[in-house]
Amino acid sequence: MNSQDPLAPGCEPELPSGFEPMARPGFVNNCGGMYVNLERRMVAARILPEHLNPLGIAHGGFLATLADTGFGTAIKLTAGSELPPATINLDMDYLSPALPGRWIEVQVQIHKLGRSISVASCSLLDGDTLVARGKGTFINNTRSLHGRAQ
Repeated sequence: MNSQDPLAPGCEPELPSGFEPMARPGFVNNCGGMYVNLERRMVAARILPEHLNPLGIAHGGFLATLADTGFGTAIKLTAGSELPPATINLDMDYLSPALPGRWIEVQVQIHKLGRSISVASCSLLDGDTLVARGKGTFINNTRSLHGRAQ
């Protein structure tokens, strides 16, 4: 990353190798600042002003969205699925503040990749600092789950 202030107007800091802007329809696209590395099956985010809570750190809801998106991406790519899974349960522990301008990566470990249900955990990392950890249970995609006839 370069030494420029990543939140300065007109500044576009360098992305880590292999990451590209996440282009996904709907809610995640509206969050902004989210990136995907398909080879590493990983998502990450640059913490932007619109992600902050009144304390000036990343809002827990944004970090939960980042974790959930990381889970869905990793499970979908690992399973070779056309559609991402749907979240049944998501638990988050917030351990350190995610500060404006910081690059947060989601590292996912899949514990069970079943026919119907998948289980995984993740770490949200700012470099070597553990910002949050999560665990989740997911129902694997079906066309009916996603509003499409089977």
